[in-house]
Formats: sequence, structure tokens, C-alpha cells
Amino acid sequence: MRAWQRLAANLRSGLLALFLAIMVWVVAVYEQDPPRTDFLPTAIPIQILDLGENLIISNPIPTEVRIRVRALRDTWEQLTAQDFEATLDLLGLESGEHDVPVVVTTLLDDISLEDQQPARITVNLEAIEERQIQVRVRVLDEERVPLGYTARLPEVSPEEITIRGPKTTVDSVTEATIDVSIADARDTVTKQDAPDILDASGRRVRGLSVSPEKVTVAVVVQRLRGYRDVAVRASTEGAPAPGYWVSNINVDPGLVTVFGEQAVIESLPGFVDTETIDLQDATGDVIKRLRLDLPDGVIVLGDAATEDIVVQISIQPLLGGITLQVALELTGLRPGLMAQYSPEAVDIILSGPLPALQDLQPEDARAVLNLNELGRGTHTVNPIVILPEGLGLEVKSIVPDIVEVTIE
Repeated sequence: MRAWQRLAANLRSGLLALFLAIMVWVVAVYEQDPPRTDFLPTAIPIQILDLGENLIISNPIPTEVRIRVRALRDTWEQLTAQDFEATLDLLGLESGEHDVPVVVTTLLDDISLEDQQPARITVNLEAIEERQIQVRVRVLDEERVPLGYTARLPEVSPEEITIRGPKTTVDSVTEATIDVSIADARDTVTKQDAPDILDASGRRVRGLSVSPEKVTVAVVVQRLRGYRDVAVRASTEGAPAPGYWVSNINVDPGLVTVFGEQAVIESLPGFVDTETIDLQDATGDVIKRLRLDLPDGVIVLGDAATEDIVVQISIQPLLGGITLQVALELTGLRPGLMAQYSPEAVDIILSGPLPALQDLQPEDARAVLNLNELGRGTHTVNPIVILPEGLGLEVKSIVPDIVEVTIE
């Protein structure tokens, strides 16, 4: 009996010694590497698991979770967001509102999760719905189409789009619209953009996927019979006084709309002249209000019908200027098409060093009409002047600066 008592006493003494040794070791470790409890500086992304195939989360939910961790200081300072995984498991959940826990796990030992924000997330699950909706085009600024032009009904491609998302959101959609402005248009207006998805109150509906994302709208703007846009050319005679030159000619407006019998209108050369301006012995700028020289039966529409054409001719001392008549060239015409244009030549008013001007030949300057991307029809094109490089020449004016081109 006494032997058992001695053994028990020795065992108790041994266990006490072991406990005291462990306590001493723990105290020593904690003194050298004390524990730390704090929030990780980087949030953990939340992974969505097992969302039903025909379900969608219809409410905004947090995408990250902040965690408060307890660990030894050396271990804590080496922790990163990659050491943890946060999941939101939706397995077996059907349509409706659910309170789901955010589960945070780690494979590291000696780590204690003290707190997390959020701990649970309210998730609204809705059935996914998909339907087609027709795109409606709203044509804006029809009253600002130039005189003599009319717009056809718009064409949209594709005519229908597919919207997809939560059933309640899809059901709230009443129309898809796209706006196109045709202000000042004299040719087909094309626009490619994403349509606005609207509810019954005209508010934009968010949170839907749309296919295709963009549609193409074309509004054909065409000229009416008997109407035509023509350039205005200032008609001059005489020459400025010796030692002076015409440095610029400005016509306002430079383009007018005329109306008359179709045959007469089509016979116009693409421009009309003003009344003649006499520049004989002029030594300063000449500003005139003039009428247009029109064929019988042709009238001008718009402001130019009641107001004169303002022609301003700048005359400066001859520091170096010249006027060249250059034949127009075409570039960019699509294969298989033909183009007619009038006038066939333009006057190019240049300034620059006198030696360069004196050596300049008419063939050294080019006047180009760029027809790139233009299709069949009648167009107004601004000539582009190409001059030899390095001579310091400057184009002061092109007369006329608008040329009518008919492509067939």
C-alpha cells in the first residue's frame, strides 16, 4: 500500500514539474514572441459556391470579408490574404431571401479567427429570365434638316435585342431606345451605340446583360426634287492698285439652297456667282453685300433669300502673293463608280517668299477632292491643296472652297 502511495506521490510531483516546465517555456516564448490580435490589412475575397444554374443574385452583396486574427507576432506579421479562404455556399437554396454565413478557413496551425466582418450575408436569389425586345429609334432635330432635304424612316440592325437577368428586373423593362440626331444632315446619318433599356417611367434599368451590346442605326437624308445646294463664288473684275494683291476672299454664306424646275436645277454647274465686284486700283479691303446671279426661274431659299451675300475681299501690300488656277484631281473613288464635279478647277490664293512664288509653276500645286467613303449620290466636298514642301508657301484662300461632286 505504501508503495502505491509513494508511486502516486512521485507521479503527482512529476506532473507538477512538467506543468511548471511547460508554463516556464510558454512564458519564455510569449516574452520573446508575444501573440498579436488584429485585423488583417487586406480583405479576403468571397467566393460564391454552388449557385443554382437558373438562379442569379439580384441584390448587391459584399465581395470581401475583413478578419480579425490571433497568432504569435512573428506568424501574424507573415500572414497574407492568400493564407485564408472565404466562401458563401448557396447549395440547395431556391428563389427568395436567405441569410447565409460567410465561412473563413485556413490551413495554417496556431491561428485563431477572433472576428470577421461580415459574418453573414443576406442574399436574394431570383430566377433568370431572358426575352427579346424591339429597339425603337428616336430621331431628333428633324426640324433642323436643311431646306430641300427630307429624312426617311430610320433603319436599325438588329431590330431586336435579347435582355437577360433577374425576372423582376426583366419584367420591369418596357422598351429599348436609341437616339439619333439629324441636325444639319445632308446625307445618311449612321450611328452605332448601345440602346437605353427603360422601364415604364422612362428610367434606365440596370443589372441586365444585353446581346448584342450595340446596334446600328441609319437615317437616310435625301435631297428633294427641284432643290439643290450650290457653292457661292465671288465674281470679280479689275486688279488692285500696283503694289497690292488680293490676299483672301470670304463669302458668307458659302453654300446656299436653290429651288426651281428640276431640269434647270440639274443644269447648274454646282456653283452660282455673285454680282461682279470691281477691284480696279483698290488699296484696301472691299466689303460688299451682293445678290446672286441666278438663271431665270431659280430662287434662293433660307436666309440668303432675304439677305444679301456678304463678300469680303482682303487686299494687302504685295509682300508675296499669287493666284493659281489649278485643275481638280480626284482621289479615293471606289472601284466601279464614276464622279462628275463642277467647277473643274479652283483658284488657289497663295502667299510666301517672292522667289518661291516667282519660280512656282501651276503644275507645282495640286487641288484634290478626297472621295474616300463616299457612295452614290451628290456630295459637297472641300478641296485639299498640296504644295511643294520647304518653300514656306501658305494657302490663303480657295475659290470656290466647296465643290459639288455627283457619284454614279
